[in-house]
Amino acid sequence: MTRQIIELTDRYRKSILPHIVIVGCGGTGGYVAQQVAQAVSIFQSYGRLILADYDTVEEKNLRNQLFIKKDIGKNKSEVLAERYRAAYQIQIGSYSESYVEDATSLQNIFFSDYMSNPKYGTYLPILISCVDNNFSRKVFHEYFQSQNNLLYIDVGNEAAIVPDDYMTRPFDQWTEEEKKTFKNSGYTGQLVAGLRLGGKTVQDPVAEVFPDILEDQDDIAPSRLSCSDLVVSHPQKLITNRYSAMCVSTVINEILDNSTLSIHKILFHAQRGFMKSE
Repeated sequence: MTRQIIELTDRYRKSILPHIVIVGCGGTGGYVAQQVAQAVSIFQSYGRLILADYDTVEEKNLRNQLFIKKDIGKNKSEVLAERYRAAYQIQIGSYSESYVEDATSLQNIFFSDYMSNPKYGTYLPILISCVDNNFSRKVFHEYFQSQNNLLYIDVGNEAAIVPDDYMTRPFDQWTEEEKKTFKNSGYTGQLVAGLRLGGKTVQDPVAEVFPDILEDQDDIAPSRLSCSDLVVSHPQKLITNRYSAMCVSTVINEILDNSTLSIHKILFHAQRGFMKSE
């Protein structure tokens, strides 16, 4: 199959000036933030990078997220922005005022550090979704459809399957079937890169590729879903989070290096070491 390559720069062959907003700085988002920040530094991209997350660091996050004990109680996006701003010497902002629950909030995040009329490159806003709920994906889909130019990258993981009471019942008290189910689940995931240029959809976003997202009747906003509910319903495995981040890094690397986009979807299985792009 011939790979379609989409040219993202204008006719004067200017380089890409990315304006990247990463929503979600937890299990997947933390690793995405690190890899994207490093890529922006390596390619000396004079764009913008903003990390958005309302949550604070908890002790339970230390096992599979990029935080240490002294970060407990601090906002996730602020901790990571400060860390990678110092490590890579690039401009990184953070948004921690509230959860992103409507398209207006997302627009405000982009315009909080707006790049007006860049002279030395082609301005490209990039939204990277590292959320684990379809309420947010509906919001991002609405925002995508309203924009003239936007690259919308969504990466999602399969949740590991655990008993409803796994937070209070130790692993050694699980049944053999529960243990087997847990060990063999939570390793798959996918990335979808939706693209709008000149007011037209060039590549379908995740909600068009997986239309059940828009049909999902669970309209509970993140701010109204407790952290304990999220942990129980979406336990994630470390290796799967890292594969998700690698998928995002693959797309961002091509954009910053070649100013092109040749990937629409990536499917992966972290346990089997499998990754396939389309």
